[in-house]
Amino acid sequence: MRLRTYLIRRAIHTVITLLVVLVLLFLIFRLMPGDPSRFFIAPGQPPQVREEICVSFGLCKWVSAPGHGYEGQIQAGAYGPYNTTVFVNGTGGNRATYNFVYNRLPTELEQRSFPVVIKDVTLSSTSSTAPRPTLPDARPGDSVTIRAQVVGSAIVPTLQVLLPDANWTAPTTNIDANSYVHWVVDAATEGRYWGNVYAANSNGSVNLTLGFVASNPPSGLDLVEDKFYGRVPTFPPDKAIISVNVTSQGAPIFNVTANVESQGGRFVQPDIHLRHPQVSERRSLAEQFVIYFLSMLSGNFGTSFYTRRPVIDEISVRIGPTLLLFGSSVIISYILGIFLGAILAWRRGTKMELSAIVVSLFFYSMPVFWFGLVLLWFFAFERRWFPLGGIGGFDPNTGAALTGISLVGDILWHMALPLGNLVILGLAGHVLLMRNSMLEVMGEDYILTAKAKGLSERRVMYRHAARNALLPVVTALAISIGGVISGGVLTETIFSWPGMGYFLVTSTLQQDYPSVQAAFFILAVITILANTVADVLYAYLDPRVRL
Repeated sequence: MRLRTYLIRRAIHTVITLLVVLVLLFLIFRLMPGDPSRFFIAPGQPPQVREEICVSFGLCKWVSAPGHGYEGQIQAGAYGPYNTTVFVNGTGGNRATYNFVYNRLPTELEQRSFPVVIKDVTLSSTSSTAPRPTLPDARPGDSVTIRAQVVGSAIVPTLQVLLPDANWTAPTTNIDANSYVHWVVDAATEGRYWGNVYAANSNGSVNLTLGFVASNPPSGLDLVEDKFYGRVPTFPPDKAIISVNVTSQGAPIFNVTANVESQGGRFVQPDIHLRHPQVSERRSLAEQFVIYFLSMLSGNFGTSFYTRRPVIDEISVRIGPTLLLFGSSVIISYILGIFLGAILAWRRGTKMELSAIVVSLFFYSMPVFWFGLVLLWFFAFERRWFPLGGIGGFDPNTGAALTGISLVGDILWHMALPLGNLVILGLAGHVLLMRNSMLEVMGEDYILTAKAKGLSERRVMYRHAARNALLPVVTALAISIGGVISGGVLTETIFSWPGMGYFLVTSTLQQDYPSVQAAFFILAVITILANTVADVLYAYLDPRVRL
């Protein structure tokens, strides 16, 4: 088989393996544990927060809520009335304009520093259904009732209402049980009404401004259900959500916009597009897999639940330290392991071979965390020759960032202990593997033939024996590349090295689901690619593999 044909087949196998890995990761992270969003739902969370968590996991999606409601968000940080004009357009050319007033009134908690607390402020008219802070519909000629409760030793509160013709009136004040105050305003003419609720005591006074609109409904469109309302979202507090519930008697509605102006024209917010409210809907299993598949392949791993940053950004700043530490350890340990293993096999039976085998077995069987702790205790704690952990990069006395040669030297100083830990323990296994592979190769007929031809011992060892003995070593190297990307969890944790291994540990402990999933995916992809590279090297080193 030609090398190009072999490479094409290996590429197809790699793609199929990657698809299988994606399916397995989907089963592990999405199906086997159940709903992963349950770990991030705390008691007492509002339904909207739960829906946002479900959508962020890809388990749900936002869809338009059924009904005739259209809503949008406005700037409403200051207390007072906000004059709202809503334009409704139908596909058949029908259009209607509605005028409302959204009253941004302080809550009882927001009035904790007020000398007098005015709460439960509601408005109702003979045309409305229930008292609300925002009057949904008032017709000319209605009697509008304004009701509020005054808490505190206050004088009798008063209400001043400005009529459309700019004449001031003083409605009758009625006080009932629990300090509730009632005012009745005659909305005799069409227009916008606004007024001040005033209450005072010896500590000071409070003045709340509110309003409403009395108008005749336009023809062709009908306000339904709650008609019009406004509310303050949980976050942020300087916003408000206004909604209008309208239906068309003829052609469907295609566009709803609004203009908002605070009382006195202090703030204008034009052309606010109102849309149907968004509610979450559970995705099907097939749809979840497609979203998951496309997101993983495009590198969109979501947002970290701990740092609120994109996971790809979190990983990008940690791959560098991991590649620096583990890439250096793999290169150094494999070069030394291949060189020393070949020498030991060629000089089998000598005291040097026996001593090297004993030392290699000693370090090969040593736990990586125990040897790392020994290095920290002796070289960092007792002798203080090296730092206890970290990657460095700044002056410990001033906190200033280092640059140039000073930066490189400081990073190498911090990297000395974790690099020594990895190189010493990894070198032991590589030496033994290369020695055993060389011993098998040296018994082959082509080695005897090379010696019989009179080739030098050095040429026979490196050009004939070592090259063929590299096949098992290449396999071990390909497997170890996955560890280079994922990072040694134990090593990076012991030496506080800010790499992928330490990131995987902290993300797991914090139940940072997107970060853990991304780390496992990158580990799987790199391992697949590394094995593909190993197979290609196999085919290059030994053409018999292509048969």
